[in-house]
Amino acid sequence: MSDTISGDTRALALPNLLRGAIEAARDEADKLGRLPGHLVTELRDAGAFSLFTPAEYGGLEVSLTTALTVYERLGRIDTSAAWVVWNANFGFTAAMLGEAGAAKVWTGGPEPVLANAGQPGKAVVVDGGYRLSGQWGIVSGIESAEWFVPLAVVMDGEQPATTEAGKPDVRLFHVRQDQLKIEHTWDVSGMLATGSHRVVLEDAFVPAELTANIDDPLRLDRPTYRLNPILLVFAGCTAVALGTVEEAIDELVALAPGKTTPFGGLLAEQPHVQETLARHEAAVRAARLFLFDVARRIDEAAERAVPTTVALHADLHSAMAHAAAVGRDALVAMYRLGGSTSLYRGNALERLHRDGMVALQHVNQAPEFFGGSGRVRLGLEPGLPLF
Repeated sequence: MSDTISGDTRALALPNLLRGAIEAARDEADKLGRLPGHLVTELRDAGAFSLFTPAEYGGLEVSLTTALTVYERLGRIDTSAAWVVWNANFGFTAAMLGEAGAAKVWTGGPEPVLANAGQPGKAVVVDGGYRLSGQWGIVSGIESAEWFVPLAVVMDGEQPATTEAGKPDVRLFHVRQDQLKIEHTWDVSGMLATGSHRVVLEDAFVPAELTANIDDPLRLDRPTYRLNPILLVFAGCTAVALGTVEEAIDELVALAPGKTTPFGGLLAEQPHVQETLARHEAAVRAARLFLFDVARRIDEAAERAVPTTVALHADLHSAMAHAAAVGRDALVAMYRLGGSTSLYRGNALERLHRDGMVALQHVNQAPEFFGGSGRVRLGLEPGLPLF
C-alpha cells in the first residue's frame, strides 16, 4: 500500500513540476504539429507516461481518481500536452501481457512511449502470432511513440474468431514504431500539437506474447489491475476537457475587472456577465463532482476486489457525456463574454476555446452514451460497444 500511496503523491506533483516546461514548449509544439522531442523526454523522465504502469516495471501505479486529477490539472496548463499524456498512459498493458511479452516492451530502461487507438483493426492467426492490418485515425502522439497499441478483432475467415467463453476475440496488440505507416492527416483548428495522425498497418506480424485479449483478467492482482481497462482509459479525455474549461473560466475572471465594454463600464460590472459566469461555473463544478464521485466508487470497488457493475459503468458514461455538454456550453459562454479579446491568437481565451472545443468532440463522451445509460437504468442491455 505504501508504494501505491507514494505513486499517487508523485503523480499529483507532476502538473506543477512540468508546468514551466510545457508552457515554454507550447508555441514550438503548435508550429511542429506535435510535442517537441525535448518535452516528450521531460514528460517521460518525470513519470507522466507511467501513471498506470505497474511498480515492478518502474511505474507509479496510481488510482483512477489520481490519474483523472493529473489529466485535469495538465489540461489547465495545455490541452494538447495533457491529451498526449492521457493517450500514452497505457502502461496497464504490462499487466495484461505475460511476463515474456511485457519484458519486450518494458526493458528496464526509461518508460516506453506508447500511443493507442480504439477503432478496431483485423488480425489473423499465423505461426507464432498474428498478422495485423487496419487503419486507425486520430492517433495522438504517434510520432513520438515507440510502440503503437491498437485494438483489433481476430478473424476466422469472414467472421470474428471466438474465445472459449464464446465472445469475439478482441485483442490489444503492441506494434513497434518501425512497422507503422503514418499518414499526416492532422490538419485541424485546435489541439494542433497532439499530432493525431492516421496509422496504417498492412499484414504486420505481431508475436503472440505481444497481444492480450481485452476480456482476460489482468496478471497482477492489485487494485489498478482489477479494473476493466475501459474504466482506466475512457474518462481521461473528459478530465482534460474539464481542466481546459476550468482554466477558461479563470481567464475570464482575470480579464473582466480590467476590460471596458463598448456600452460603458467594466466587463466585471455587467449583471449579465456576473450571472452567466456564476451559472456556468456552478454547472462545471457540479459536473466535475459527478465524474470524480464515480471514479472514487470505481476505485473503492477495486480496493475491495469486488466486480464493477454495469450500473457503475453507466454512471461513468453519463458523467462523461454530461461534463462534455456542460463544458461546451461554459466554454462558448466564456469565449463570448471575452468579446473581441477572445479572437486574437496568443490570447489564452482564444487558445482554450480552440483546443477545448476539439477535446470535447471526442467520441468517448458523445451524447449517445446517455442512451446506453438510460437503457441500463431501465434494466436493458446498454446496446453500445465498449460500454
